[in-house]
Amino acid sequence: MKSLKTAIFVLCSVFMVHSLLASQVMADGEASCTNQYGSTVECPPNHIVINKKVRYPTNANLFVENLTSADAAYAPSSEVEYDIAVTNTSNVNFPIVTVIDVFPEDTVFISGPGRYEAKENKLTYEISNLNAGTTVHNRVLVKLKDVASFPQEITCDVVNTSRATGPGGQSDEDTSALCVSTKPVTLPVAGFEDYALLYPFIALAVIGFGILAKGRLLP
Repeated sequence: MKSLKTAIFVLCSVFMVHSLLASQVMADGEASCTNQYGSTVECPPNHIVINKKVRYPTNANLFVENLTSADAAYAPSSEVEYDIAVTNTSNVNFPIVTVIDVFPEDTVFISGPGRYEAKENKLTYEISNLNAGTTVHNRVLVKLKDVASFPQEITCDVVNTSRATGPGGQSDEDTSALCVSTKPVTLPVAGFEDYALLYPFIALAVIGFGILAKGRLLP
């Protein structure tokens, strides 16, 4: 009987130690967040939001989610700028957020924050102290490859993908697409109707010059 009690005690002890060790491993592996008072708290899930936008080809002040065939297109070898906005929508502060921006194979990286890996054609950077309710913007500049990389007259599958990952592993992903056109931009040729609109102004100019000349000839 005593041996049975001893065996049960040993088993219970082993179980408790195992549980404590497992809890310790989990605690060590978990990331933590900081609230507005500076206290360490558990990170809420799914409270990272990333929004990727691309600059409109004909408007330097406009960034849009995507460019389709109905919009203006970029030309080969053009520079393209992206805006990446990362928002902490939770009620706690995130000490670190990692952003990975993967570029399409038709583009070449020019500038942006963090470190660029040419082999994988991606940019990685970190945002420190992303406080609750705040948004941080970063700009990334790439260049489209030359016309040889775009065999079709218009290509609209040039997609850039960005992912933001916060403490605890919560993350969000967003993409931004654009179109590339190899068709040269041509101005419309003015026809007879276009020039006809100028005739009244030309006539007034001739009359005006005639009056001025006559005035100069008068004594």
